[in-house]
Amino acid sequence: MKGRAMRGAFFALLAGISIALPSSAEEQFDLSRLSHGMMGVDIPSGPYYIIRRSIEEQEILVKKYGQKNLRSGHKDFMLIKAVSPDSDCALAHVEKGNSEYAHHPIYEIGGFLDLCSCAWFDLTGRRQSESCPGSDLEIAPHQFLHDEVVVIGE
Repeated sequence: MKGRAMRGAFFALLAGISIALPSSAEEQFDLSRLSHGMMGVDIPSGPYYIIRRSIEEQEILVKKYGQKNLRSGHKDFMLIKAVSPDSDCALAHVEKGNSEYAHHPIYEIGGFLDLCSCAWFDLTGRRQSESCPGSDLEIAPHQFLHDEVVVIGE
C-alpha cells in the first residue's frame, strides 16, 4: 500500500512539473505531399496554416514585393498563425479566382479573410484592407531543413 501511495505521489509530482514546464513547441513537417493549397497544423505554440503558393501567386507577389520580401523562409510556402491579430478569430483561406468572393478584392489575388472583422490579407500575410487598420498576420516561427521539410515552433 505504501509503495502504491509513493508511486501516486510521484506521478502527481510529474504532472505538476509538466504543467509548470512548457513542452517543446517545435514540430517537423514533410511538405512533399502538399500540392497547391493549404494545410492546418495544431502544435502547442498555436494553430498554423502552411500554404503552398502556386507559380502564378508567386509571380504576383514577387512582382509586388520582390523576391526577398515574401515574409517566409521559402518562396513556395507561407506559414502563418491561423488566427487574426485583430479579433483572434479563425482566418479563411481564399484561393485566387474563387467565385464565391467575386465581389471582394481578394478574388483577384487570393489570401486570408478575418471571419470576425473587415480585415483581409494577401499570401504574404500583409494587411490589404485599408478601411480596417491593424497589423499584418503573424508569421510562424519556422526553419526549412531543406526544400520540402520545415520545423515550426520556437
